[in-house]
Amino acid sequence: MQSKLVNVLHLIQGLDIGGLEIMVINLLKRLDRERYHSSVCCFDTLGSLAPRLTEKGIEVHLLKRNPGVDFSYIIRLAKFLRKQNTQILHLHNPTAFFYGAIAGKLAGTPGIIYTEHGRDFSSSKKVRFANRMLSRLVDKVVTVADFGKRFLVEEEGIAGNRITTIHNGIDGARFGLAADELELRSALGLKEDQVVIGIVARLDPIKNHAVLLKAMQQVVAARPSSVLLVIGDGPLRGDLESQTKALGLEANVRFLGARQDVPDLLHLLDLFVLCSRSEGLSLTLIEACAAARPIIATDVGGNSEVVEHGVNGLIVPSGQPEALAKAMMELLDDADKARRMGASGRQKFEREFTLDAMVQAYERLYASRAVS
Repeated sequence: MQSKLVNVLHLIQGLDIGGLEIMVINLLKRLDRERYHSSVCCFDTLGSLAPRLTEKGIEVHLLKRNPGVDFSYIIRLAKFLRKQNTQILHLHNPTAFFYGAIAGKLAGTPGIIYTEHGRDFSSSKKVRFANRMLSRLVDKVVTVADFGKRFLVEEEGIAGNRITTIHNGIDGARFGLAADELELRSALGLKEDQVVIGIVARLDPIKNHAVLLKAMQQVVAARPSSVLLVIGDGPLRGDLESQTKALGLEANVRFLGARQDVPDLLHLLDLFVLCSRSEGLSLTLIEACAAARPIIATDVGGNSEVVEHGVNGLIVPSGQPEALAKAMMELLDDADKARRMGASGRQKFEREFTLDAMVQAYERLYASRAVS
């Protein structure tokens, strides 16, 4: 039996709003505190979500790197790891991979784990070579979707036996029960019988809201009272609002910004859409499953691992507004089919994407690397 807690430190860019950051916060809040002492080190910014951890007694440190490739940061990070007596170093995404894998080895950290949260673009030949070398410095590479494992093996040349998949998970209890739907509809200016479509994503080019607005124009032509709720914020908000006006959709599109009541908002939706150009394993898709919403998602990244085409939603090609609009109309025109898909999504969530399952998988991985 261990006589003391195992120190686990997570290296991350910062704790601003995003799927990666939410996943890390959920993991640390649920991790067994009788076995592990968790902390976070941010290398660019603390971020707006940091208080969610500090209020739970989880330390969040800011050890800033310099702009560009900062080789001195490797030395400073190694010293910090030794000072913290880090026994397991958990790295998140490529920049943390680069600095943390080398610093962890220099510090003599017993266990180093890297989670690749998802990308489907090829790196340069130099970066692919570097990633193969870095993968030999860590004990295990984790991908959040099977797609990610295939990508790292085929595109990066990382050995498959060094990679394992752990699906992202969420707390489904928050999404199982709706608040007062009529009251929320009234607050948003929605009529009781109005068709509501929604997307939850940061307003960033990679999420490709522009293609959804074009598809929405076609949906509104057939169903003039339909409303699209755009939940989330980001640098493209002004551009997307301008596009909405240019398409004549001011009465049909509501930009709600970042919200704390996403579970309640999901229960208003007749249809959930995610139209990204690239994804890892989207937490918002998992949330839509947990809320029993029928889904339309683009065929990128790990989306098809959450959305089984024809079972709990429809998969469409990325960047094609006509195909997206056609899929949206298919489900809006068949309410029974949409309800069946929503129910199937909830069942899939309970089988594959619960927070408990994710936390238990990481705890098993930590236990395999822990040093008493």
